[in-house]
Amino acid sequence: MGKKGVVEENPQMSENSPWHTMTVEETIKQMGLKDDLPKTGLSTDEAASRLEKFGPNQMTEKDKTTLLQRIWHQINNVLVYVLITVAVVSLIQAVTTTDGDTRFTAWFQVALIVSVITLNTWIGIYQEGNAEKAADALKNMLSTDARVIRGGKEVMIPAGDIVPGDVCLLGLGDKVPADLRLTSVSNLATGEAALTGEAVPIDKTTDAIPVEGGLDPEQVPLGDRKNMGYSATLVSVGSGIGIAISTGDFTQIGTINRLVNQTETIKTDVLKQIDLV
Repeated sequence: MGKKGVVEENPQMSENSPWHTMTVEETIKQMGLKDDLPKTGLSTDEAASRLEKFGPNQMTEKDKTTLLQRIWHQINNVLVYVLITVAVVSLIQAVTTTDGDTRFTAWFQVALIVSVITLNTWIGIYQEGNAEKAADALKNMLSTDARVIRGGKEVMIPAGDIVPGDVCLLGLGDKVPADLRLTSVSNLATGEAALTGEAVPIDKTTDAIPVEGGLDPEQVPLGDRKNMGYSATLVSVGSGIGIAISTGDFTQIGTINRLVNQTETIKTDVLKQIDLV
């Protein structure tokens, strides 16, 4: 199954839970794992099974477009066709007329129209390039490898192989490899400015976050979910251990990536009216 298929059918979409409101024991039970998970981690077979079920810990990339595709995307509308038609008519007039003033006016029209189309195309290509750069920047924020407990042993694996249920070990300077429910902390604090805008590292705890009556658990700000570690954030102080609860596109940073990739070009009212003609 390709990555796209995994994303569309990923069970993480239906297993989303308010992890920050649960105790460590409730989290393990909710994930259908053994009580001794923090000590033994997943077995190799179980990790392989979950990798097939949930897909790799990677964010889906938007299909890259070539320069020619970008240019075509910018000029493929009725308004540009009208301008090109006027430019061609003016060009024919400039070549065939014998009157000096008429020739100058025709050439001026051709130059003006070509300049407008060129400038509009360049601006559009530049904006599309910025969107792709934003997606690439998010990808570069991710960890490349991670320390986990597998079969009772501490091992280093590619971050892309992490699956929900993996027990991840965090140390000073590490990037958090997935969204984690923290189970153990030692003076742990992480920098989450990319997600929350909070410039100061956030001190972490393992206690469940109480939710006031009538408040949706999802309304608790990310910065207040102090028992959680989020993918692509940096361990600024201390160390800790956490259970991966979301990977790839289903992490908080993955959600941002999906929104960036799903951005569509909106037609102006003028283009909408022209399409109706």
